[in-house]
Amino acid sequence: MMHFIKSKSIASILIVVFVAVTALLYVSGCLKTGPLPHEDDVSMVVEWNRFILRSEAVCEGYRGAVAARAYGYIGLAAYEAALPGLAGKFNSLQSRYTGLVLPEPPAPSAYNRQIALNASYAAILHKFYVVAPDPIRQENNRLEEKWQHCFTLNLDTSVVRQSVQYGKAIADAVYAWSATDSLGFEANHHNYERNYIPPEGPGLWKTSADFPMPPLLPYWGKVRPFVITTESYLAKPIPPYTAETNQAYYRQAVEIISLSSPMSPENQWIGEFWNDDHPGMMFTPPGHWLEIANQVVEREHPSIEKTLETYLKMGFALSDVMVAGWYSKYFYNLERPETFIQEHIDKNWRSYVPSPSFPSYPSGHAMMGAAAAAVLTSLYGPNYHMMDCSHDKLENVHVKPRAFTSFDQMAQENGLSRIILGVHWRMDVEEGMRLGDRIGKEVATFPVESKLTE
Repeated sequence: MMHFIKSKSIASILIVVFVAVTALLYVSGCLKTGPLPHEDDVSMVVEWNRFILRSEAVCEGYRGAVAARAYGYIGLAAYEAALPGLAGKFNSLQSRYTGLVLPEPPAPSAYNRQIALNASYAAILHKFYVVAPDPIRQENNRLEEKWQHCFTLNLDTSVVRQSVQYGKAIADAVYAWSATDSLGFEANHHNYERNYIPPEGPGLWKTSADFPMPPLLPYWGKVRPFVITTESYLAKPIPPYTAETNQAYYRQAVEIISLSSPMSPENQWIGEFWNDDHPGMMFTPPGHWLEIANQVVEREHPSIEKTLETYLKMGFALSDVMVAGWYSKYFYNLERPETFIQEHIDKNWRSYVPSPSFPSYPSGHAMMGAAAAAVLTSLYGPNYHMMDCSHDKLENVHVKPRAFTSFDQMAQENGLSRIILGVHWRMDVEEGMRLGDRIGKEVATFPVESKLTE
């Protein structure tokens, strides 16, 4: 009897161990039967794009415009790597871009979309985030291994090898093309231009005494866009500068003061929710919109075709609005509200957050929000209800989620937040919204297929 009990106990232990190991395999990867329903290439794409946000948070110089530019090239590489395996009449974008030379794909029998897509993400992220600390680079390797293991089961080793080679070759080609844009390439190494001398005069931007940094990316308006013609999106002329109390600048300055003195809990929540400017601790402002896209794709789980179109167009839109925005910012060189208020109303007034080290008009936040909203609306509809939980997984930044009934509502609130924080005039936000919406709609209609595959 005692021997029977021992045998039964050993058998029970073995069963428990098997169940535990099986559960671990399901959590970390795939069993021999292949990927689970939630472990397809759509889930893989979302995980890679979340990894992008973790990478940019800790990479020196990956702020705002630089981060958004990377999204465009990463989304392009992912799209091209998966293209031979997409359903529908999708076309390569190679012919649209001078100097972009892509490799020929393997024969259909030697190609696997998931393997190529995974390899492309891993390779191009290693290149863009080459200055990432070791833990990030190691996580890149782990992600690549995880998803490759998930999709290689029951595949011929030759198919795996050729698909990996193709995905990495696409990444190499897209990154090489990115290097031909000299003003944008590796701009993370030189965000602030100490040799740039801004124009001087009444109403013209000058660095804040509380944030005395050189101008940020003063030549970014000349960076190569993906879709737009930059000069076509020059912001409307600003009102003639004057400090008279019945004119636009004074009235808008009073509005800013009234919103911040005192600042209501609701306004503080809105301001902090959309600020996203804590280098080393969280994603960038355009990264917030990439995370919104992550949540939408994770929730809707669309086809891989629609998923890749989402990230391609989000990357293009966010990159192009930053180029157009910086083109106008350094064209008009409008001072920040803080400077005006301190000179003409209250010398002791301070904005809730430091005024950024570049001109005010138009608002980059407003532009990127409107552009992203236009793209997401075109793909997922005008009345999309969601709770934005973008900050939930951040370790050192705690901001409660906010509920929205449309992407447009999110963009409007995002723009308002810049007035609440005291870093933008209302005219900055209104013009930023107008330009961003136009750019987003142009990118939304950028042809990748004659008919969207749902």
